[in-house]
Amino acid sequence: MLANTEDNDLIIDPTESTDDDSEEYARYEIASHPADFTVRVLYDKWKAGQLVIPDFQRRYVWSLPQASRFVESFLLGLPIPQVFLYKERSSPKLLVVDGQQRLATIAKFYDGQFTEGRKFRLNGVASQWKGKSYEDLSEDDRYHLDDSTLRSTIIQQLQPDDNTSIYQIFERLNTAGTQLNAMEIRKAILSGRGYHTLEKINADSNWRELIGKPEPDKRLKDIELVLRILALAHRQDEYSEPMKHFLTQYMEILSNESQDELNGIEIRFKNACRTIYQQLGKKPFHLRGPLNLAALDSVVSTAINSHDSLKDNFEADFDALKKNGEFITSTTTDTSKIGVLKTRFELVRSFLLKS
Repeated sequence: MLANTEDNDLIIDPTESTDDDSEEYARYEIASHPADFTVRVLYDKWKAGQLVIPDFQRRYVWSLPQASRFVESFLLGLPIPQVFLYKERSSPKLLVVDGQQRLATIAKFYDGQFTEGRKFRLNGVASQWKGKSYEDLSEDDRYHLDDSTLRSTIIQQLQPDDNTSIYQIFERLNTAGTQLNAMEIRKAILSGRGYHTLEKINADSNWRELIGKPEPDKRLKDIELVLRILALAHRQDEYSEPMKHFLTQYMEILSNESQDELNGIEIRFKNACRTIYQQLGKKPFHLRGPLNLAALDSVVSTAINSHDSLKDNFEADFDALKKNGEFITSTTTDTSKIGVLKTRFELVRSFLLKS
């Protein structure tokens, strides 16, 4: 369940059952192998666009002395931490899971530009290299740098025949900056028409009144609510635990939908929100204070699927539903368990839909 704190941030409530991603790993056959690429080869791959930085990654943040010492480590023959790359099934490109700062530094040094208008001249290093750019290095030093290796571990999913395991791999291996949450990783991996549809739905005024949050959440937690509602509306019969994996699978399905289908999904979601807001007003799912995700997902998903079957006036029925003992239990305890979820949806249909 998601709770609404005093500053209106959405946070995970401990009554929501937790997901163990170790169980998710058991679903996959994943292979990894080392590749001792030379620095020059990595630079060439970078320039050719074969190394892809996902859009969630932080900007380049190393200072010139930091970057210089990294380059100097190669010249000194010191060991360098490996980078992790993910090989997509349908593309020759490699997604950079961990190692952006290192790879970007190599590219900047070979290009000769540290920042716009500022040449990359080594700073804070041994005197024989201080102030030198790549072109200023001796021939021996250039050859030594070119031929130095940076161990790269390449990860690829073998089974099933998709790229869904990349979600867990990014989650476990990415170490840069603030730890990413589930939706931020999905956005990075599966950004496109499907994600853009989620953003448009998330901006809907009626939706924002229902969740009681005027502005979009910076960590995409409200967009994850949209994804959850759509997944349960369209694939509830195929739901399996854990919820996190279920949402990632649906995100991949959504990313492959046609634009016409996505337009229809957007219209149906917004129609459901408009009807619920007209009937129940602001923040109807803030049961006993915080936003109750389980109440939200069951009612809005049902309204999307059965909009024409909703009772003409269901405010009193919703009030009765909130007082129902089974509904209270199914929206407060183990809310993502299969049996609990099924009970919750059956109750919503029995209270809010026409006979």
